[in-house]
Amino acid sequence: MMVFPVLVFLGLKNNDCCGCCGNESCGKRFAMFSSIIFAAVGIVGAGYSFIVSVVALNRGPKCNTDRSNSSIWIYPFYNGDYLTDHNLWDQCQYPESIVPWNLTLFSLLLIMSGVQLVLCAIQAINGLFGAICGDCKCCGCCGGNGTV
Repeated sequence: MMVFPVLVFLGLKNNDCCGCCGNESCGKRFAMFSSIIFAAVGIVGAGYSFIVSVVALNRGPKCNTDRSNSSIWIYPFYNGDYLTDHNLWDQCQYPESIVPWNLTLFSLLLIMSGVQLVLCAIQAINGLFGAICGDCKCCGCCGGNGTV
């Protein structure tokens, strides 16, 4: 599934469409336009991951607060209060070290989704310019001289 769009983009990039709608580089333009769609899907996925990470960091982990009764699993923290007060971490009895694990996991997800949001936004902007201008060497737009 991941390789298929790459192969399509490579095929479109090499396809000049010779005169498609009066434009010699429409294959390259369509490849750039379709990259906008994939970048938008990436932005949606990264945004979802970002929101879930923020909510999970604020809410804290679900843990067992009573060792004598293993069926009581709750969210003992409220509104991120455990982030500044490490003494509250002792409320989670089982599983051990769940609070640092939760913080590490969702902090990494937050950072990676933020980076993904930036990269997908850059790709969407790049794809937009590529779809509008196409291959500027041959079509005469964007300051090209119009020669092939």
